Amino acid sequence: MEGNVMKLNDKMPARDTLAGSIPMGHTKTPVLARTKIQGFDDFGNLLFETENQIVLGGALFILEKVFGVESPLYVDYLNNIMGVATDEPIDEIYPQDTIVTLFGVGTGGCGDSIRSVKDVKFYEREIFDMIPFRVTDEELTPAEQKKYWFKKDMNGKTAFYLKKFEQNPEIKVLWKDAEGDEDGSEVESDVHTTQRTEPIETFVEMVLKISKKDIREYFELHGDIEQTRVNSIGLFTGCLRTLPDGTEDFKQVKLFSKLNIPNEMLTLAKDLTLVYRIYTS
Repeated sequence: MEGNVMKLNDKMPARDTLAGSIPMGHTKTPVLARTKIQGFDDFGNLLFETENQIVLGGALFILEKVFGVESPLYVDYLNNIMGVATDEPIDEIYPQDTIVTLFGVGTGGCGDSIRSVKDVKFYEREIFDMIPFRVTDEELTPAEQKKYWFKKDMNGKTAFYLKKFEQNPEIKVLWKDAEGDEDGSEVESDVHTTQRTEPIETFVEMVLKISKKDIREYFELHGDIEQTRVNSIGLFTGCLRTLPDGTEDFKQVKLFSKLNIPNEMLTLAKDLTLVYRIYTS
């Protein structure tokens, strides 16, 4: 297992609870039945197990995308909140290429003690104390330019607040024929003729990676390298567009889901890999 690995599982029932209601302070959303996040060290040892949440903006994104209608409630874009790529707004609510494709991190999800992880509220629209993955005055390599986005000036340097997934998301359709939490066998295309009675589960799997270069530049810039850490992680929707100055960046960026964890210290340079699943059955 390379680096630290966290397995993140969201379960989203394929029934009409998408239209359910929820109290404002509740920590569960109507689109999720159960979530499971496991953190592992370099040796595969379980570090923690917690839950994740699709937030209001993500729930509305699902409904608006699936049914092609616009919600009467507007959740603001991260572009407007942070003042990034706000020129020439897009009139269309969700262009066809708007997808869940980015993630960001922050330090506002937990206090100093391990027991002070803050609950994620369904109505939240941003990562609190969001920090950039990279802060540099040098040009990124061609490979890095494909990974790091949401550029903003920071004391004469360029900060990149969002990062692409490590690889394209993958949809999996599996029989639930394995022991415990192990993955089952793949469902074949002739499943409609099967005599099998086991349930089938479907999910999309995403791989997120915080590399050795990430995060540290921000803390070094502020002379606080010993506090290099993350404790909040969010997935974001967005669509890539050419800006008036000829560069590219993501517009209509909106928080889709968020989780807060105990402080994951990154003082020692190391990779942190997250395997993130969203289940529909």
